[in-house]
Amino acid sequence: METSTQAVGPHPTPEVQLPIEGADLPELFEEAGYALAEVLLGQAPWDVPLDGEEEHLTLEAADTKTLLVDWLNALLARWEQGGKVYAYFLVDELTESRLHARIRGFRPPSLEWPVKSATCHGLEIHEHEDGFTATLALTL
Repeated sequence: METSTQAVGPHPTPEVQLPIEGADLPELFEEAGYALAEVLLGQAPWDVPLDGEEEHLTLEAADTKTLLVDWLNALLARWEQGGKVYAYFLVDELTESRLHARIRGFRPPSLEWPVKSATCHGLEIHEHEDGFTATLALTL
């Protein structure tokens, strides 16, 4: 994981850069969710109860890049509203502008890094012969 600061106004904004890989776009989105959970929880051991409540998340956006950022921000919003970190993802439907996924979360005792948001800053999604890669920016 790579961290940097970006000057915005008078104070630098801490930022974490997350390199993500997936064999296909649904897996890329799932891996982005796992990477977010890893940043939030740090090295603390974590486990999602398999019998935990499965939730559904549906999003629409203008394009795939915006959808990826909205996906992470929706997971962060659920953390803020319900205190759950999500660490199980199954993307059932993914088009250029729509996502539907099943997710499961749990309430950790503490967070390693509080994340404010995912951003489009420097976001590129690249397709190559082995799948897809992206680098996401999270504002701390």
